[in-house]
Amino acid sequence: MILIHIALRNLLTHKVKSAIVGGLLVFAAFLIIVGLSLISSIDSSMSKSIVNSVAAHIQLQQKGAKDELSIFGQMGSNEIGYIHNFPEIRKALEALPEVAAVVPQGIDSSIVFGGNVLDVKLEALRNAVKAGDKIQTDVVRRHVRRMVALLDDELKNLKGFTDQEKMSDDMKSGLVDVTQANQPAFWDSFDQDPYSHLEFLENKIAKMAIGEDMLMLRYVGTDTERFRQVFDRFEMVDGTPIPPGQRGFLFNKFTYEEQVKHKTARRLDKIRDRLAEGAKVATDEEIKQWIKLNRTQYKEITFQLDDVATDAVKAALQAELASQETDLAKLVDAFMDVNDANFAKRYALFYKVIAPKIRLYGIRVGDTMTINGFSQSGYATTVNVKMFGTFRFHGLDRSTMAGAFNILDLMTYRDLLGYMTADKKAEIAKLQAESGVKELKRDSAEDELFGKGGGEVVEDTSDATPAQAAAATPTDAPAAATPTVVAAGNGGTGAKAFAKSLESHVYSQAEIDGGVIRNIAIMLKPGVDVKDGMIAVNRLIDENKFELKALDWRAASGLVGNFIGVIYAVLAFSIFIIFLVSLVIINNSLVMSTLERTREIGTMRAIGAQRTEILWMFVVEAFVMAIVFGAIGCAFGYGLVAYFGHFGLLAGNDFMVFLSGGPRFYPALPPWGLPVAMLAVMIVTLISTLYPAWLAMRITPLAAMQDSE
Repeated sequence: MILIHIALRNLLTHKVKSAIVGGLLVFAAFLIIVGLSLISSIDSSMSKSIVNSVAAHIQLQQKGAKDELSIFGQMGSNEIGYIHNFPEIRKALEALPEVAAVVPQGIDSSIVFGGNVLDVKLEALRNAVKAGDKIQTDVVRRHVRRMVALLDDELKNLKGFTDQEKMSDDMKSGLVDVTQANQPAFWDSFDQDPYSHLEFLENKIAKMAIGEDMLMLRYVGTDTERFRQVFDRFEMVDGTPIPPGQRGFLFNKFTYEEQVKHKTARRLDKIRDRLAEGAKVATDEEIKQWIKLNRTQYKEITFQLDDVATDAVKAALQAELASQETDLAKLVDAFMDVNDANFAKRYALFYKVIAPKIRLYGIRVGDTMTINGFSQSGYATTVNVKMFGTFRFHGLDRSTMAGAFNILDLMTYRDLLGYMTADKKAEIAKLQAESGVKELKRDSAEDELFGKGGGEVVEDTSDATPAQAAAATPTDAPAAATPTVVAAGNGGTGAKAFAKSLESHVYSQAEIDGGVIRNIAIMLKPGVDVKDGMIAVNRLIDENKFELKALDWRAASGLVGNFIGVIYAVLAFSIFIIFLVSLVIINNSLVMSTLERTREIGTMRAIGAQRTEILWMFVVEAFVMAIVFGAIGCAFGYGLVAYFGHFGLLAGNDFMVFLSGGPRFYPALPPWGLPVAMLAVMIVTLISTLYPAWLAMRITPLAAMQDSE
């Protein structure tokens, strides 16, 4: 008690020194509390974002593959290997007490062409002609004629900026075709033979039309029903889930809005969101750029409006602008010149009047979309699949990282990957039967081709390479680099009928599980630590001699998953620098204090104080400072964390939304946070005290008397 009393008296006596040392200790404790809260909360939030959206707790890939799985890093499938015996692996994994669910997966990217408005209008015109609806035919025909005229003008302007000598033959012939379709004679004769005119427009003109969007889509090929049940952040937004066992595609709502939505409408949405965050049209440069694009790209709207829609939009815009202008382009330009005062009204008017009359989304719920990819053998693959709807990962609506993943059924995924599934084999057999083709044997190829065989032929792959021969089964290696050739004929009808039957075909669970996959997602049961789960899974792999490699969610997520390690390193380095500076300053302050107290210490030695008692006096002073000022710093830190833990901290960008697991970040101090902070402050203070205490122990009564003289 005497030492504590002396320590408190000394701290109060040397107020400047105590304030300097105390301030450093307060800041150090505050930094540790806030830092530990941020790290712990980000780690927890990020794990929820990654684990419950697509990665699960553990991922399996082929052992010895050239590339390591990187869910958020790879573009395309990369060389992560193949897993062929999924049913056996799933059965073994689900028998583990630590495992809750096992989901087959494969991540890849492909191209989808969103089509153009002219394609859509030509389809509508064909339907009107087929239905014998003369009124609708006239309305749509006038619109198509106007679109062709605009296209002709656009291409003529393009010719002025292009070296025609360097144009391809297809481009040159296309320009001639568009000019021909823009002649009055072409449209005057339309009613005489509408189908031949439609064929010309569809085959020659539509491909030259503006507005065709190329979408690069990233998707997870998976058992869609199992995925929906296991990943609890998944929730539907529009449309319906892919029916169990059927083929289909689901757009992530983020991707759907960013890539598929009409560009003008999407820019208006972005302006609305930015204004809701407190920005102003007058001062925000990005908003100004969006407005400029909407004004200059007015044809994105006018190009889609037929005569009836044009009249309705003109009337609405004239009323809004209080204008008698009749030129639709000028009206749209003026309407898009929004400001802080009129934006809300014009935004509502756009969605009420204009949006229903244009193609708001290039691909709509229920459409059949064509996905173009490249197989693992290197040749192009094309698959048609129905788009059932859109979904989101709850809380990650604004995250570009989570929003990049769309969902594709596993059977279609395998087709794009280039694997000879049972469906493909059946389709080829059907086309061969309907086309009247026969196999061309290599040993009789010359006779068949030059006069003896007759009829149409298809290449025989009976002597293909082992990899190609293995492609005959759904679960083996990729299909041959040179696909089976089927002769032209009436096979087109068969192909369409077969594709239609695939839409409604329901696959058994054995068929879904039985083919090749690229990686396996493992969800652990609640309360099971990932480390324990990894131990159990690796033990199972070793016991069954599975050629698999297990990755926890951090490793499988690539750089994103390891981001928490970067945060740890930055925080640790910052704390180290702070503590190093604190160590030097505290040490210097205590040394100066020791020299100032030479008489006091010498007097204590003269009346019988031992060296160890002098040492303990300094140690007690250090611990009193550490406890008092460390507690103050911890209190400030805990108060700040508690405040933002209750009200949340707005995630400023898409990446922070992903790290926070939602639009707001709620930090929380882990239970061990306070003890760690106090212990760290005490250790630094104690180390800083050792040298001054050693100096004090060497002071003698004689030195004290000399100092007084």
